[in-house]
Amino acid sequence: MDLLLIRHGQSHANVAGLLNSTEQDELTEHGLQQAAKLRTLMESHGFAPDRVFSSPWRRALQTTEVLFEDNSDWTVDARLGETNAGRFATWKAEDFRLAFPDWGKHLSDRYEGGESHLELAARSVNWLEEEVLRHAEQPGLIAAVCHAGPISVISQYLLNVPLSRFPNVLVPNASLTLFRRNVHTGNYYLQIAGLS
Repeated sequence: MDLLLIRHGQSHANVAGLLNSTEQDELTEHGLQQAAKLRTLMESHGFAPDRVFSSPWRRALQTTEVLFEDNSDWTVDARLGETNAGRFATWKAEDFRLAFPDWGKHLSDRYEGGESHLELAARSVNWLEEEVLRHAEQPGLIAAVCHAGPISVISQYLLNVPLSRFPNVLVPNASLTLFRRNVHTGNYYLQIAGLS
């Protein structure tokens, strides 16, 4: 089973430079256009997933709707959501770093009213193990439309990059990251990273 990780298109929070924003953050007009172009790119590469998962966050759902408008058979999975930044969700990232310069030195640092990157990692890896690795020997392609955080966690896990380096894999909005499974070794290798 191969895995296609898809980052959502540009959102209003991306433009504003917000920390992570909220689940209600929507795509900009440009983000919707990016998703439409990404659909064409996927078709040109012959990517036709057997199963599609989406984060429940609005910007990911909008991207999923554009990419898979002909296929309403996709699954919303909360484990693919971005890090919940709690009361800081709508802060500008730069302002947060200035106010809390030591935050994030430990993956267990938790946003007030939200979660830590360690919690993000636990649920992202749980999704990967249950929905992809459990079916690894089966042929096919699974797609997950989500966010920078889960994409970095999942990519680092498959590439054996320690979580202590999070975020080590950063991809642009509306991009494809493809992992193929080597049928001889059973390991996953990165074939495409951040294609947009």
